[in-house]
Amino acid sequence: MTLPVKDDEDMAVQQQAGIRSFYKIASGSCAMVLEAIADSCEITSVTTNVNARDRHNNGGAGSQITVTGQIGMKVKFKASLGKPAP
Repeated sequence: MTLPVKDDEDMAVQQQAGIRSFYKIASGSCAMVLEAIADSCEITSVTTNVNARDRHNNGGAGSQITVTGQIGMKVKFKASLGKPAP
């Protein structure tokens, strides 16, 4: 996710807000997996990366923070997923 940097706010606080948003997404990931394809789901790992980019130098729209990450899960798939279609 990419967020614009607010020049009048502390950069560290803005980075923490971006990471917090990613964690909120991660916390709901198992619910989506359970709804669609699994009988059980457990988050086993979460990694995040934060990159700041200053786009003022090249006539860009301003600075941005980009938060990326990966969510590792242990999933038990629904038995019906392994059955051939009728």
